[in-house]
Amino acid sequence: MLKRSTSTPWKIVALEVDLCHDGVKVRATKSAERQRTVSSFADLVDADAAINGDFFSFDDYSTSGLAVGAGEPWADTADGNGSGFIAFGLGRAEVSMPAVVVDSAPSWVRELVSGRRPLVNEGVPYPMDEGDLCTVRHPRTAAGLSQDGRTAYLVVVDGRSTASVGMRCTELADLMVDLGAWNAVNLDGGGSSAMWVRGSGVVNVPSDGSQRVVANHLALVASGAGEPGSCDRSWEESTLHGEVVAASTTTDLDADGDADLCARAASGVRCWRAQDGAFVEEIVGPALADESGWDAPGRYGTLRMGDLDGDGDADLCGRDGTGVRCFLSDGAGFPDEIAGPALADEAGWDDAKYHGTLRMADVDADGRDDLCARAAAGLHCWRSTGEGFSEPFVLADLSDDNGFAAMAQYGTIRMADVDADARIDVCARTAEGMRCWPSTGDGFAAPIVGPEWSDASGWGRVQYWSTIRLVDIDGDRKADLCGRSSAGLRCHLGTGSGFGEVIEGPAWSDESGWGDYANYSTIRFGDIDGDADLDVCARANAGVRCHLWEAGAFAAEAIPGPELSDETGWGSIRFFSTMRLVDLDADGAEEICARAGAGIRCWSYADGFATPVEGPPWSDDTGWGAPQYYETIRGVTPTMHCVLDERCGDGIDDDCDGEIDEDCSADDSGGGEADDGPGTEDGDDTGASTAGSEDGGTLPGTFGESEDAAGCACRTSARDQSALWLVPLVALARRRRR
Repeated sequence: MLKRSTSTPWKIVALEVDLCHDGVKVRATKSAERQRTVSSFADLVDADAAINGDFFSFDDYSTSGLAVGAGEPWADTADGNGSGFIAFGLGRAEVSMPAVVVDSAPSWVRELVSGRRPLVNEGVPYPMDEGDLCTVRHPRTAAGLSQDGRTAYLVVVDGRSTASVGMRCTELADLMVDLGAWNAVNLDGGGSSAMWVRGSGVVNVPSDGSQRVVANHLALVASGAGEPGSCDRSWEESTLHGEVVAASTTTDLDADGDADLCARAASGVRCWRAQDGAFVEEIVGPALADESGWDAPGRYGTLRMGDLDGDGDADLCGRDGTGVRCFLSDGAGFPDEIAGPALADEAGWDDAKYHGTLRMADVDADGRDDLCARAAAGLHCWRSTGEGFSEPFVLADLSDDNGFAAMAQYGTIRMADVDADARIDVCARTAEGMRCWPSTGDGFAAPIVGPEWSDASGWGRVQYWSTIRLVDIDGDRKADLCGRSSAGLRCHLGTGSGFGEVIEGPAWSDESGWGDYANYSTIRFGDIDGDADLDVCARANAGVRCHLWEAGAFAAEAIPGPELSDETGWGSIRFFSTMRLVDLDADGAEEICARAGAGIRCWSYADGFATPVEGPPWSDDTGWGAPQYYETIRGVTPTMHCVLDERCGDGIDDDCDGEIDEDCSADDSGGGEADDGPGTEDGDDTGASTAGSEDGGTLPGTFGESEDAAGCACRTSARDQSALWLVPLVALARRRRR
C-alpha cells in the first residue's frame, strides 16, 4: 500500500496489486450483496482489501453501468455511453473505455465494476476536464491495469478538506499514469470514496465523516496459495516456458542415452546425471550467478540445451547483456565456452518478444544444433560450426511488420521436422491460422498451410495458443500439430506437405475446468509406455491424467498418473510448471518428473506411477521456490534423428538410406564426429533457396518412409516398427553417443 501526501495538498492512498501472485483473486459485489459500506462488504467476502465501486441510485442502489459479481450479472444494470468498466475473469483482466458500449458483459467476465469518464487509454491520460464531475476537485476513486494486465492499481484520493483538496479528472489521470496504469477508469467519488485494508481498517478519511453505504465494491482476496484468479499468463508462456515446446533438444550431458536434469541455482548452473533410472552425480555447470545478473528473466529465461558440436553431449547456451554464450559439455562439466550470436541488450534483444523466442534446432541436418531467434525483421537462424556460428539466414514472414510482435503470434513459434527431410522446420500461428516453413538448410521455403487456428475462431487467447505443440505423434518422422480448443485437445497429422483432418483427443474442455492455467499449461507429449509413439499427459485438479496413442487415436480412457493434486499443494506454479516427461534409463519409456516442495520426484508408467524416484534436492527450503530457479529446470529426452551425410566409421546408418557407412573407404574413421555440413565453411549464407539445392544436400527418395532401414540412427524410426526394435535401437544410440 502506498500513501502519499503532496504540497497541493493531496492525501493519496493506492494499492498496487500483483494479479499473478499465488492466491490473489478479485471479488466484486453480487446483486444480492448491494447496499453496504466498503468495510462491511470486505468482511462479508473475507477480503484483504476493498474499495467502493460504481455511481449509483440512492433509491434502489442500482449502478449507473454494468455490474457483475462472482459470475452473476446484475439484472437491473446496463452499459451506456459514458460508462466504462474494469473486469476480471479466469486468467484475464481488462479495462473497457466508456466509448465502447456493450449489450452485456463478455462471457469470460466473473467480476465487473463500472465507472464514468475515462482516465487513461493505452498509456495516454485523459486530456481535458469537462462538467462539474471533472472540473471541480472532489474526492476520487479509480481503478486501472498495467499494459500487460498483470498489475492492478486501486486508488483513493481524499478531498473537501484543508488536508486534501481532491482532484480533477486530468489530475487523477496523471496520477494513474505515474503509478503505472496503461488503462484506467474513474469510479464513484465524493462521499463514496473509501478504501479498507485488513489490519488497518479504513485507510482514508471519507468526506462525509464516515463510510457511505454504496451499491457495489471491488475487493481483493490474497490467500497466498493456489493459482491466482485473473493472471494473464501470456508472458510466462511466450517467454519462460520454451522448454515445454522444444526450445531445447537434449539434456543428456554424457551421451549415455539417459536424460539428465539441469537448472540454475543462485551461484550458477547445477546438473544431475541420470543413470539407469536414478540420479547419481551432481555436475557443477557455468557460473551464471545471481550476482552477475542471471536472476533477471531476460537472462535465466533464455537457457537452452542441445548438441552444438555433434558429439552427443548436451551443451548449454544462454543470453547475457552482450549476447549469447555457449558452453560445451564433455560429459563431466562444461570446460569450453564459445561465443554465440551477439544478441545484445543495446541491440534490442532485452525485449521479451525477441529473446523469448530463442530456440535450438538442427536446421541444416548436419548433426549439430543451430540457434534461431526472432528479431524485428523476422526469424534469424545461425548455423553451428561446432566452434562458433555462421552469419544468419532470415525468415521475414515472422517479422514485427507481419504481426509477430504480438505474444499470441511469437509465442507460438515451434520447430520440428515437418517434411521428413531431416532439417528442422518452423511453424507458427498467424492471425489466420497455422503456417509452417520448411527449412532448405540455408533458408526457408514457401509456407505450408496448417490448421485454421485463427484469431477469429478464438485461438488468440492464451489458454488455446499456448497449448500448440509440434510433435511426431505417430512416429512417421513428419511432425504433427496439436492444440487445445475450448472443447478439448485436437490434433492434425502431418503429411509432409500439409496436415490431415482433425483427430479429437482428450475432452479437456473449458466447461470441465481445463481453461484453468494450472491444468492446460501442463499438457505434455511423450512416450510413457515405450511403444515408440507419443502419448499425452496433463495435470487435472485431482492429479495427472494420461491418454495413450493407440491405433491412430488417443485412447478415450484416461490412465491415472502421479497424484499431483490441488489438495496436496500442486496447484502452485512453482510445482506444476516443472512437470517434464523424460527417459531416465534409455528404455524408450519416459518418466513423469516434477518439482515438489522437497525436490524433484519422478514416476514411471511401468509400476503404475506408484513409487517415486527421488531426484535433485531442489527444495523450497533451499530457495528453489523462486521463479529465477524453478523456471530454469531443463529435462529433455535425447532423440536421435537422421542427418544429410553419412558419418564414416560409426557403424550406424546416419542418413537413414538403408546402408551403413556407404561411400566410406577403409581408412575413414570419423568416429561419429560431424563434418562441416552444408554451407557452413564460409559462414555467409543469408538467402533462401529451394528444397534439394546443392547447398542444402539431397536426401534419398525413401527418406522418412522406409520400414526396413535396419540400424538407422533415428530413434524415431522405431516408431514405424514393432516395439521389439527398441532394444537394439537403444543399444545403437548408446554406442553412437559414446
